[in-house]
Amino acid sequence: MESSVRMKSSLAESTLYHLAKWMYARNPGQSTRMTAALNDTESYDAYRRECVGKVLDAARNFGVDWTGKDVLDLGCFDGALTRGYADAGARTVTGVDIDTAAVESARRTYGSDAVRFDVCDTTSIPLDNESVDVIFCYDVMEHVAQPAPVLAECARVLRSGGKMLIGTWGWHHPYAPHLWSIMPVPWAHVAFSERTLLRTCRRIYNSAWYVPNMHDFDENGQRKTDKFNYEEIPRDYLNKFLIQDFEKVFAECPLDAVVHPQRFSTRWAAWTTPLTRIPWLKEFFTAYIWVVLTRDAVVPRTQRREFRQPELETTGAV
Repeated sequence: MESSVRMKSSLAESTLYHLAKWMYARNPGQSTRMTAALNDTESYDAYRRECVGKVLDAARNFGVDWTGKDVLDLGCFDGALTRGYADAGARTVTGVDIDTAAVESARRTYGSDAVRFDVCDTTSIPLDNESVDVIFCYDVMEHVAQPAPVLAECARVLRSGGKMLIGTWGWHHPYAPHLWSIMPVPWAHVAFSERTLLRTCRRIYNSAWYVPNMHDFDENGQRKTDKFNYEEIPRDYLNKFLIQDFEKVFAECPLDAVVHPQRFSTRWAAWTTPLTRIPWLKEFFTAYIWVVLTRDAVVPRTQRREFRQPELETTGAV
């Protein structure tokens, strides 16, 4: 029995490895711009700044007006997008993140009278009640281990009529594990176990045909030797929420939520549009979801409090 299990595991890893090798040069999981962005820090920062346009286009499409308003960038990391919101017309922008080093870098690079940055923890936002008009949360919510308390905090800091725009994706997205630079096989984490997926990533990482990117080197420029040395993707990095899990959290939070599923942008995927509205199939064929949450009603008193700086935990996901 044990030898049979080992044989099946080896066959699965070999199958996935050869699929990945065949698809690697074709690179279906990321655009040419995304690939170029992984060359160095400057290229990556430039690419992230360009993402401001994607967020603001969605804001326009879904009726979220940020101009002349106080904005919160939730999960700002190093501030590349935060400053972009200010340049696009926000009155003030506050970026918050659990990564202390990233926040310090953001302060040095992008801080100004209109743009400030603070460290938060996984359950508290360092702002007073009803202090912002708009919250942007882009490519962050899939990393939030416990979204409910975060959304309760967002409701607390939003002013009456304020809106929050979330951009995220579900766990059955073809590249949800965030391994697209090394694992080009779509839905690999659905078809294979995480153990097989990560063991195959280790094999690819050490293959001659794999081209390292900037994330494969340490601060001294040395190639990392211990990447993918785990057998399961930790939930404090990716929460593994399906779209239906997010929908449940949004429905139960203090804000009124509307979910806007997006199909894949390539013209070859136009036929999948109806599938984004079918409960089970949408998990596999939705490229992205934009969620607009509005604070219309008064937030319950139990959720209203003045912010007090907590003892900060700076590990894990925002």
